Amino acid sequence: MTLGWLATYCFPLGLVIGLVAAAPIGPVNIIVIQRSLRHGMAAALAPGLGAALGDMLFAAAAGLGLTALQAMVSEHQGMLRIAGGLVMIGFAVAVWRAAPRLKGQGSEAGPGRAGKLALATFAMTVTNPATLLWFAATFGAVGLSRAGDEGALLRMAELAGGVFAGSMLWWLGISGAACRIRGRLEDRHLALFNHGAAVALLLFGLAALGAGLH
Repeated sequence: MTLGWLATYCFPLGLVIGLVAAAPIGPVNIIVIQRSLRHGMAAALAPGLGAALGDMLFAAAAGLGLTALQAMVSEHQGMLRIAGGLVMIGFAVAVWRAAPRLKGQGSEAGPGRAGKLALATFAMTVTNPATLLWFAATFGAVGLSRAGDEGALLRMAELAGGVFAGSMLWWLGISGAACRIRGRLEDRHLALFNHGAAVALLLFGLAALGAGLH
């Protein structure tokens, strides 16, 4: 039995779904934490914004039952995983080669850099077929997928907005938590974290490439 009565609470439901979607530790979480430690919260929110926009796009597609998009993602999931894996590997190389300092990093955290980071994390999110399938399964379970009445569009807009807000709430929380320990770190600690983050991103990227090639 579906839980169609939850359609009355689309925005708060989307908020919870957005939080749950963003919470698992993955490449974007690693990037947000790394940016928080290097540059502070404001700079860390750019990659979070890109991921939240990707989640919102897939939430809208899944909620409205856009079967053409779902079929396209399923058909080309190998290529999408390869593309996402290459983006992650590129991030890994950039993070490894960085010379992190807790002070004097303002230029690298500027608006141009922030826009590129947001675009890259958006690409990571929308090239992960599991994201769309997860939203489709979740919305179907609560009775919100392919709603056919005249209020469906409004409900899906509220739901997608809730997903975006929930995702951004997670990025605010995780970046804020990272910033709280930032003052206790030295440059050598940041360098160690950078190398660990680079290795983790590389592993995520290689796993995505492996999945796309098989």
